[in-house]
Amino acid sequence: MNFESGYQSLKQNADPKRWSDQKALQTDEKLVIEGHPVMERWETPYMEAFAELVTRNGGRILECGFGLGISAGAIQSYSPEEHIIIEANQDVFQGLIDFQKNAVNQVTPILGLACEVLDSFQEQSFEGIFYDTYPLNADEQHTHQFNFVQKAYPLLKTGGTLSYCNLTSTGVLKNRYDSWEALFKETQLPYLIEAGVPENDVKGIIVFNVSPPTDCLYFQHKSAMIPIIIKD
Repeated sequence: MNFESGYQSLKQNADPKRWSDQKALQTDEKLVIEGHPVMERWETPYMEAFAELVTRNGGRILECGFGLGISAGAIQSYSPEEHIIIEANQDVFQGLIDFQKNAVNQVTPILGLACEVLDSFQEQSFEGIFYDTYPLNADEQHTHQFNFVQKAYPLLKTGGTLSYCNLTSTGVLKNRYDSWEALFKETQLPYLIEAGVPENDVKGIIVFNVSPPTDCLYFQHKSAMIPIIIKD
């Protein structure tokens, strides 16, 4: 088994604030920023599954990371009361503005780094939260989602659902584990608890079949995980 497959090219000690000004190169099939493959179209069914999960209670939905707009479009199909989307890159944000203009349901776009923007929201204000941003340096490749969860979990209403995606991490980590359940138990659950999520609120994962193309640099597995966190 090749433990080194998956994405290995993130910069060390890079300033996250630089990301805002980086040129985004986008086609219908992929989004590339700073030479990194940020998102690809094959993720569509996977993103749709996240959207279904976090919109289970309707209401206000917080989404972090717009990318190609795949999950945003799927979330809109569930008619949220309000759909707040945070995006850190200015080029991608312009695509988000276009998305807002054409959206049937209310979309509130916010430019900025997710963890910084969260301070502007009140506790218990969202029925669903979905986090899928790109790691901005190698230091946070496997852990940036937990920093977000620590700040975002208090914003979730009782009964609300939070989930996150970090394929740039799990594309590497899965090589070391025979199952997604084992990976989640060892590399995710302890950090979620440390971030302030009660263990009883972590409901486990969905294992979802995916079909990445052979030239995808960040993920080469036939399934991916969908974490399920529900605030009791």
